[in-house]
Amino acid sequence: MEPDSDLIRQVAQGDETALEELYRRYGGKVYALLLHVLGGREEAEEVLQDSFVQLYKEARRYDPQRGGVSTFLFTVARNLALSRLRARRARPQKVQDHDLHDPEQELGLWHEHDPTDRVLVQRALAQLSPEDRRLLEESFYWGYSHSELAERHAMPLGTVKTRVRRALLRLREFLEGRVREGGE
Repeated sequence: MEPDSDLIRQVAQGDETALEELYRRYGGKVYALLLHVLGGREEAEEVLQDSFVQLYKEARRYDPQRGGVSTFLFTVARNLALSRLRARRARPQKVQDHDLHDPEQELGLWHEHDPTDRVLVQRALAQLSPEDRRLLEESFYWGYSHSELAERHAMPLGTVKTRVRRALLRLREFLEGRVREGGE
């Protein structure tokens, strides 16, 4: 199996077959994230397509020093989803019987056939304090800005930024110690 880093270099050179392989690897997971953030299938499908079009256009900007290819792709998708949320000036709504505002509820980002990733991420999140985990989830999944989080939780803005950054660093340290992306 070809490493993600080779595929993104090929995409940067206009190789659509490499883009298709990245879609095969990550399309389902990106869709799950978008469905969670946007709350609707149609909109999630649109942003999924836009995400891979953007990946194709922006592949040259990929910097392996800043993270893996999947991180780059998820960031593109997340930013497009948050832009969509801001444009409609709304927050995610309930999807079926899922309450997106319940921090104890499963996030639904994994497929049943891939339990290893799910367990690792759950363990990584469990390493965080409940407060840091809540801030991270509200920022990443719900699209709240740091200033909105500061207001929601009656905390100084600097404290929110520090806690979110610390939570991200802890997750990264935990996951890097156990997971290596696509052979990179």
